[in-house]
Amino acid sequence: MRRRGALFLLPALALPRPAPAQTPVPRGEFWFDPTQLPSFTGTVERYLLNPRGETDALIFREGPQIVFPPDVAEAVRQVAPQGRPLVVWGIRARTAPVITMLAFAPGSDATPTVVERFYWRLGGRLPEERATRLAVAGTVKQPYYAPQGEVAGAILEDGTVILVPQGMAEGMRDLLRPGAKLAAEGMGQEGEGGRALLASALGDQPGTLKPLPPPQR
Repeated sequence: MRRRGALFLLPALALPRPAPAQTPVPRGEFWFDPTQLPSFTGTVERYLLNPRGETDALIFREGPQIVFPPDVAEAVRQVAPQGRPLVVWGIRARTAPVITMLAFAPGSDATPTVVERFYWRLGGRLPEERATRLAVAGTVKQPYYAPQGEVAGAILEDGTVILVPQGMAEGMRDLLRPGAKLAAEGMGQEGEGGRALLASALGDQPGTLKPLPPPQR
């Protein structure tokens, strides 16, 4: 009888214990969990506009640029205002300190918010018809990178973004390097969030501007 009772208890002892409850991570439209990608933590130094007047990037105080779709800009800003930390999961370019955001959170212990789509292309940042003509000048803080890592322009010390026509940056590296003096004219937008333009003329001073070919659309 004792042996029979022991055998009767074995199945009950073998039952798996229920897993502890976990907060689900929203997956967006991805077929994978973006938070399995590398994470990057930094302090938001400033948000950046594109020539359409949209916020679609930020700079970490530690140096890297983070790019994201304009439609999540307000959510990112709410989570991490200027001067606050931010954790980003995403893809870092091979050749430059620029990261395409796929998820973000205010800290490693918070539930991440997943970005719904990749934000790869510079073409969608070209100025619209309602853009105005701007003239800017200042000192280059760092190059402005395409998500794939190519130099696509410059960011001035005051946060102004100067985008150059596709394929033109390679011959202008001296003007786009950190610490260089840079002046530009072109179509773009400015407001409380900053300034950004697509350069139609570029030089080291306002009086030395040289025209650039129009962008390929």
